[in-house]
Amino acid sequence: MMFQTIKNFFLYLVRNKLYTLVTLTGFAISIAFVLLLSIYIRQELSVDHFHGNKERIYRLVRDGAATFAPPVGDEIMNQYPEVECFTRYYTITYNMELPGGRKVRFKAGTVDSSFFNIFSFPLQEGRPDDVLKTRNSIVLSSSFARRNFENDDPVGREIVIADMSFIITGIAEDFPENTHFPQLDAFMNFPVFFDFWGWSGGLTSYDNSSFGLYFLAHENSDLPSRAPQILENYKKDYWIFSRGYSDTLYFEPLTGVYFSDTGGADIIRNSRATVSIFAAIALLILIIAIINYINLTVAQSGFRSKEIAIRKLMGSPKGALFVQHILESVILASISTILAVFLALCLEPFFNTQMGTRLDLANQFSLSFILFLVILTIIIGGISGISPAVLSNRYNPIDIVKGKMARKTKTYYSKILIAFQYSVAIILLVGSWTIAKQSRFLRNYDIGFNTESIFHMRNTIEPASKTSFREQLMAIPGVAGVSYSAGTPIDGGNNQSFTYDGKPMSFQVFSVDTAFFGLLGIDVRETGVAFDSEGVWLNQTAVKMLELGDEPSWFKYWDEEIPVLGIIGDFNFRSLHTGIGPAMVRQLPETGHPWSILVKIESPHLASVVNRIKEVQSSFTGGIPMDYSFIDDAINRWYLKESRQAKLLGAFTLLSIIISTMGIFAMSLYYIQLKIKEIGIRKVNGAMTWQIMGMLNLDFLKWVAIAFVVATPVAWYVMDQWLQNYPYRIELSWWYFAQAGLITAAVALLSVSWQSWQSAKRNPVEALRYE
Repeated sequence: MMFQTIKNFFLYLVRNKLYTLVTLTGFAISIAFVLLLSIYIRQELSVDHFHGNKERIYRLVRDGAATFAPPVGDEIMNQYPEVECFTRYYTITYNMELPGGRKVRFKAGTVDSSFFNIFSFPLQEGRPDDVLKTRNSIVLSSSFARRNFENDDPVGREIVIADMSFIITGIAEDFPENTHFPQLDAFMNFPVFFDFWGWSGGLTSYDNSSFGLYFLAHENSDLPSRAPQILENYKKDYWIFSRGYSDTLYFEPLTGVYFSDTGGADIIRNSRATVSIFAAIALLILIIAIINYINLTVAQSGFRSKEIAIRKLMGSPKGALFVQHILESVILASISTILAVFLALCLEPFFNTQMGTRLDLANQFSLSFILFLVILTIIIGGISGISPAVLSNRYNPIDIVKGKMARKTKTYYSKILIAFQYSVAIILLVGSWTIAKQSRFLRNYDIGFNTESIFHMRNTIEPASKTSFREQLMAIPGVAGVSYSAGTPIDGGNNQSFTYDGKPMSFQVFSVDTAFFGLLGIDVRETGVAFDSEGVWLNQTAVKMLELGDEPSWFKYWDEEIPVLGIIGDFNFRSLHTGIGPAMVRQLPETGHPWSILVKIESPHLASVVNRIKEVQSSFTGGIPMDYSFIDDAINRWYLKESRQAKLLGAFTLLSIIISTMGIFAMSLYYIQLKIKEIGIRKVNGAMTWQIMGMLNLDFLKWVAIAFVVATPVAWYVMDQWLQNYPYRIELSWWYFAQAGLITAAVALLSVSWQSWQSAKRNPVEALRYE
């Protein structure tokens, strides 16, 4: 009996190709996106959960930052027995000279020797206790080792960095995707950082609080409870706390770092709210697909009514009919899931690009994943089949035989579901437009300096060669200007904190040469103060914060009176996710060592000019690779997240509209079946085709209008809250909502009009033959 039921259902699917195509397509596309989003969400929620000590690892955090001075780790470990060990963390980018003389650029994490004991990052070669035991040890990542040593074993080989020799003591596997640490090329002993700086007292100094700090607590200890005591001690003798720059301190669990509101020393973070939004979108898409199936099944029930009636008259119990509908739904869901897996594999590259992740779907097919697919299929099939099953069991078989079923069945519940679908579509339309326009607004906003055709490169030139290098660059046709600086609007400069009139101040500081302002087109208003080598320029925000008035001449910086040479126009030195802060621009001494070089190019042949710059740079550095980018490209990367989100949300919006269109097409078919007699009577009484089409279309447009009324305040509230995260933002325009409403109305009309036109052109005699 069960086999015969399944066979009949497959024959029914073959006969009703449109129903089969629409149902399977809607389900398959929806489930494909649900699969991709489910894997993404699972990956995001599993960040750093693979560490064996995850329950005992903490990051030390203060308000606004998770960075501290180098001695803090030793101090806390020596004073509190709950600490088993700690590691500091800071990333650097340097040049490495390989055996044979070839030079490469690499990014290293400077960490303590306990790093590989605290975290569960596997080593391909070397032991966690030994690989960073000596000061000149270096551990390479497996990808960096393969790239530069090919098939040779690099362990034990000597390399040179900043004129210092290092021995390769281990090979670490590349970091997995689900960690808050970025991919690194190498790991070095933390004290080496100060060797590179030439700062012998750096390890014991509290002057620089830029370093991440992680602790491994002893088992069964309560390290976080020590935070208030540590804070009270630091309020006495650690300047960041004693002077009021920070007034909170706590231990953050490792598994909370990725979703933390507090940044750190070069870590990867995400917003839990963003993940929740995508989870909600996945659920909505699945709900829309289920609604579609219900509407399509109900719309087609008239074609199967006699089969249901005969089975009831033959004594088939209600339970059997109920199980039949559930089974049919599960079969459809199963076929759709199989199609969805293949579709998800095809969509994975697009999804990875837009989300900035790596799902690697092909390697997800474990027993647990297959079990998840089976459970998901049964749940989708079960939920989808309940409503049609209940409706079918309510039909009176005598009424079905007499043809009264259609007149007894109400349609308002399906129209409510259609209204829900279009409400979701309108909300997603408004959301995708808002995010896209905000992203465009951020990229095109006037940030106070020129960005076009300005080339930004990391300085690898020796101080004694600066003048000669500048002259050779200026000799290249197309190069219009060269500037040396320690700090640019792209990297944000250095931070300096001081107390002014009893209030803590935190300024970004840039040290620049005389070409800097002109090259970037930054407005400067001279104050008339006599030139002084110690004089500085302040931005307008700094002048206001220091309450210096319109014509400042000097300000108190600790115990010094610093001349103010000029006031510069406010320019953004961070992304527009944050507002403009106070900035101080110092003069770069001739003997100073800038870390950036800016080159302005005025030539239609950018690539050839860049290649010439590379050649000159290589001749000065002995082949060190040039680390460079254009400023406008760097700024666009600031807003890559918003751009990706807009594209992905646009794809979800298109998906929801397609599925909703399928649903309204199904409902139009069902609704017009119910109206066949009425259409026939109106035609007999002289109604025109356009009048009948208007009557049929108007009823659907009414539900689209209801969807618009429901969706508009929801979309406005959600997007207004989202925009509040940006100091610089667009205004929500009424036109976004009007466009969304017009598009959904147009899609609804297109979906319904074909069925309406066919019914309006139909011979009324056919509709009234049996009346």
